[in-house]
Amino acid sequence: MVRLFSFLQDKADTPVAVEVDGKDVPVTVATREVRLDPPATPPADSRDAGPDAVKVRLVELAWGRSGDKGDIANIGIMARKPDYLPYIRSALTEDAVKTYFAHLCNGPVERFDLPGSHALNFLLHESLGGGGIASVRIDPQGKGFAQMLLDIEIPVPAKLAENDGFHPVERV
Repeated sequence: MVRLFSFLQDKADTPVAVEVDGKDVPVTVATREVRLDPPATPPADSRDAGPDAVKVRLVELAWGRSGDKGDIANIGIMARKPDYLPYIRSALTEDAVKTYFAHLCNGPVERFDLPGSHALNFLLHESLGGGGIASVRIDPQGKGFAQMLLDIEIPVPAKLAENDGFHPVERV
């Protein structure tokens, strides 16, 4: 069996060399840990689509990208317009994403706001069959997970769908 073996090595014990046009270029690598205070998180604005809501596919509201960190699928969802994020936030709860990926995700789902970018990030634990070279799944690195999630239906106000040219799937 071929299996990934990850480990940590102290930076101070790792030689760094850079060569440009046949000449060695000196490189200084910081060996002490750098800690930055996280940015203040804005209030988590979620919005109900109201009584006239229609469902549209998430792909009309957002872009997505996904990948892996070991056996954890990482999905980033970025609203096409800042005004769409509250509807996306309301619909894409941790439970909703866990249910949507129930056929692949055996662990918990975490959701993180990405302030200033109109985006959410999801971590789906135990969802890649061991991940990378340890997995026998068709998509062991979760590259298709965002595309799957972009097919989920999100309730939005009918007026918003009409004004922005969305193709409603159904009335809520």
